[in-house]
Amino acid sequence: MTTNIMRFLAAVMLLTLIPACATYAPVPINKTNFNQRSQTKTVGGLTVTVAVLSHEKSEQIFGRPLAKKGIQPVWLEIENNEKIPYFLFSRALDPTYFSASEVAYMHKVLSKETNKRMADDYRELAIDIRIPSGSTMSGFVFTRFDIGTKVVPVVLFGPQQTRSLVFYIPVPGFKDDNESVDFDKLYKQDQFIIFEEEDKFRTKVANLQCCTRDKMDLKDDFPLNVVLIGNRNLIHDTLARAGWDKPGAFTFSTALKTATAFFSGDLPLSVPVSPQYLFGRKQDIFLQKGRDSIHERNHLRLWLAPWRFQGKSVWIGNINRDKGIRKKSDAWTFVDQMIDPNIDDARNYLFMDIMAVQGLAKFGVLNGVGKFTPENHAKTLHGDPYWTDGKRVVLLLSDDRVAMNKINFFNWDFTQSVKEAIQKLEQKVIKTGSQPNL
Repeated sequence: MTTNIMRFLAAVMLLTLIPACATYAPVPINKTNFNQRSQTKTVGGLTVTVAVLSHEKSEQIFGRPLAKKGIQPVWLEIENNEKIPYFLFSRALDPTYFSASEVAYMHKVLSKETNKRMADDYRELAIDIRIPSGSTMSGFVFTRFDIGTKVVPVVLFGPQQTRSLVFYIPVPGFKDDNESVDFDKLYKQDQFIIFEEEDKFRTKVANLQCCTRDKMDLKDDFPLNVVLIGNRNLIHDTLARAGWDKPGAFTFSTALKTATAFFSGDLPLSVPVSPQYLFGRKQDIFLQKGRDSIHERNHLRLWLAPWRFQGKSVWIGNINRDKGIRKKSDAWTFVDQMIDPNIDDARNYLFMDIMAVQGLAKFGVLNGVGKFTPENHAKTLHGDPYWTDGKRVVLLLSDDRVAMNKINFFNWDFTQSVKEAIQKLEQKVIKTGSQPNL
């Protein structure tokens, strides 16, 4: 009996050590074509190139399967042709990025010499955050793994100067769910309705249908509770600064990954979402903001409207917060989201998120969704209950950073006391010519 137990324990120990016995045989970075999908942008005198590694390229260069630990190396090359030095704000790429030594320790093997070599190699491959004037620096930042499209915000700060760029890089092996939309062909120029006056625009938005509908445009689905005003790049850049990203496309492969992540719940995956319909088509843009697993995410769907307000694009959409996901045998994705029924909380979160990154120039609220309570709630097509105060939030985004006390208001469907307060503040601005602290 004792002999059998010892044999069993020895077998368990052997199985435990198998991963640690793996070899470490990295391929020199100059012998790989990892940067085939790289993107380059310039701001001021800075030129930045970014590439995101696939599973395969990551394992080639680092000699270990980093993706299995949820790590995705992002390569940057920064050329500084300005007269001042800059520093790379690595946290902008990922608030919980990994250090080179941490990644090496997570992938250690049995040999101490090999582990030392690995740690030295990883530190050598990591980028130096100091970018002196007239220099070019390159290397990796170790971020959490995403599928779909990797949003890479690059922030460089120097003496009294900050430069920032945002990259959207498809992760090799996954298709971006927004790639198929040709925005230039959605409408002809003569189809756009132009609005210059706020009251006429308010009436149009308030009279829009309450909700998205099914594919046949017969049944109401989810309330249309947000309106964003700004061009597409501004929408993406502002929300990227706030931590929103793009998911992968809805395919059988990503459905399997979704199901796997549901049962494990241990990787911060960027997974697809089911379509909703407005203007006769599914969402034009889908963005998400997740936590540490696929079980809790915020979903934002947007449709380009055939309207322009004061020369800017108008996007109609909805936002909801997942509170979990459930198995669903009759869905080809195997799982389905469970939404937080208080949808106003997610709507207000988006408003505060954009305000927090100083991307909001003006906002207002208007009626149009329909009011529901926990006792008298509505339901989505999936049968999820929800309630709301019935209002849509309208957010005019800004190309420039706007402090909270400089944000203006559309004085629309606020409560009477709030409307009166806004009117008094506006009158004060007219009299004094200065912006009040709000």
